[in-house]
Amino acid sequence: MSEFIYTLPDSNPLTRYEHFHALPATGALGADVEGVDLRTLGAEGYTELRQALLRHKVLFIRGQVLSVSDLENVTEQFGEFGLEPYVTCMQEHPHVVHVVKEATEKAPFVFGGAWHTDWTFQERPPAFTLLYGHDIPPYGGDTCFANLALAYEWLSPGMQALLERLDARHSPERAYGTNANHNALLENMQIRYGQDTSDEIRTHPLVIRHPETGKKVLFINPAYTCGIEGLRDAEAQPLLNYLFNLAVSPAFTCRMKWRPGTLAIWDNRSTWHMPVSDYHGMRREMFRTTVRGEKPSR
Repeated sequence: MSEFIYTLPDSNPLTRYEHFHALPATGALGADVEGVDLRTLGAEGYTELRQALLRHKVLFIRGQVLSVSDLENVTEQFGEFGLEPYVTCMQEHPHVVHVVKEATEKAPFVFGGAWHTDWTFQERPPAFTLLYGHDIPPYGGDTCFANLALAYEWLSPGMQALLERLDARHSPERAYGTNANHNALLENMQIRYGQDTSDEIRTHPLVIRHPETGKKVLFINPAYTCGIEGLRDAEAQPLLNYLFNLAVSPAFTCRMKWRPGTLAIWDNRSTWHMPVSDYHGMRREMFRTTVRGEKPSR
């Protein structure tokens, strides 16, 4: 495993911004943002915030006081709302998912509790996800992130060339299909599951070119990637497993701690994320939106 400690230089540089302060979380990705009120930030400030998001890939914007409507307004600064399959949104806010875990719930599981990129089985998966922490436990519940552009850059030229020719299949089956009974344990989330999803398999390039940064990115994830076109499962799975394990090497990841009033925004086109389920018996309430992205391409 010693080879995995290598990190490319300047993958998450300390950068000065005019409208806020951002401190990188690790050498791989992520930044804590202070000194900004998203409710009053102007157009130039949001342009700079988007630039910071593309550079750091995930931002934890501290000290915000956002209503659900405020969250919707912030989301629209980044683009049109994404589509939210399998999860019922709030009745008065049809683009907002109410992510809540009550202290009295019996099971320690959390929504989205595995490494993934949001909704990659869609034709146009989300470009960004926004998650606002309203009621946060005093400890626990961190969110981990991985830099899939950095993981790609680490690969040998021969492996890069091989992967760039491949297309990966994405499906919601494991997460929401006929055997996804784990969703029943999420007592306070309205999740639709248990139906046949075999007609929702979609193919995307295994390596995509980020539409805004131009960087090449591994566009696969353990939750939704179910195979590789032209390969038998017995051939595809060892390759996918190798890439899945590589992507979560410590040198390519960061772990963010939540505080009340934190808004996290991450770039789905170049990251994975995973919530840590270690706050059982404590309440957490969050609100989530997505921004519709482009069709992934080489």
